[in-house]
Amino acid sequence: MERQKTYAITALAQQERRAWRTSIFIDGSFWRALDTEIVAELGLREGQRLSDDELSRLGHALETKKALGRAFNLLSHRSRSTKELSERLGRAGFEAAVVAEVVERLQSLDYLDDNDFTNSWLQNRIQTKLYGKNRIKHELKLKGIADDMIDEHLAPHSSDDSEYARAFKLAQGKVGSYESSDAQKSQRRLSRFLMRRGYSAAIAYRVCKNILPNPD
Repeated sequence: MERQKTYAITALAQQERRAWRTSIFIDGSFWRALDTEIVAELGLREGQRLSDDELSRLGHALETKKALGRAFNLLSHRSRSTKELSERLGRAGFEAAVVAEVVERLQSLDYLDDNDFTNSWLQNRIQTKLYGKNRIKHELKLKGIADDMIDEHLAPHSSDDSEYARAFKLAQGKVGSYESSDAQKSQRRLSRFLMRRGYSAAIAYRVCKNILPNPD
């Protein structure tokens, strides 16, 4: 069996401008910089020898830890879908294997759950944005949520009556800006506005008919 080459950690140098970062040198050459706390946590020390496999595993562990930190930062701002978080980590330069490991860990810790994300997103769009089901479904599909999960969460809010009530409330805040327009033009503008917010043409027409003066 061929003996693996070994590498030595020749220096651990605390950076002058960023004291919380430590530069790691392998066989006299800079390898990478890490938070000093992580270096201590991993027990890295000068003179420590590492095989090819050990160095590779160390690199993977460090990238995973870094990606996990990035993921927690993203999740601290708002919840995210699995697809959304994976894509953000990928764009940040993390390899697919690292991203997959981070996603699996976050799911096991209940920090990443598409079911919870879907519910949170839907409630925000319905209660705060007053969006219609078409807009909500489109947004969730872009986030990578499966159709059956979307339909399950949307079902209690998808009746014509509930759609009409939201659309009417949304239109009430917009109709004042159309006062100077003629009735036909106002109807077209308000109808297009409601459909952009995810309402069907039928719902938009019904709202326009009941909220605008003498629509055509």
